[in-house]
Amino acid sequence: MRLNISLQQARSFHVARAQFITINEKGIPTPCETEIRIGDPHQAFIYIEPRFGDKIRSTVTQQTGLGNTPDLKKLPMVFHHSSRHFSHGAVPYPRLQIAQDLPRQTTSDTSPATLWTSFNWHALTLNGSPEGKCRPTRAG
Repeated sequence: MRLNISLQQARSFHVARAQFITINEKGIPTPCETEIRIGDPHQAFIYIEPRFGDKIRSTVTQQTGLGNTPDLKKLPMVFHHSSRHFSHGAVPYPRLQIAQDLPRQTTSDTSPATLWTSFNWHALTLNGSPEGKCRPTRAG
């Protein structure tokens, strides 16, 4: 996969596992293991399957009163460094928990992030990082 950045360079990534956690109809957190793509330790991005990105987008927009907006291509998120998970700032679930920390973009325990919902795999990037300034594009 290529990312559209100023130099049009390809980014390498590694296969890893993550927990996608939602709340079931009884209000109980329910994890689902999934495969992700993650950059090198100094990079601040991961790729997730579109079904998980779409689920995050639809659930967050419904819970925050925005309604389901399928054409929404990016959604503000937060990465929590101590618990290593992405979630929306206004709602704790759904969340995506990963096994490694990402480079801090602030001095606090959280870094602002963006969910990009386009093309083959959806991306979660930390704002302020080189990866956070680019948009995923089709492999070229």
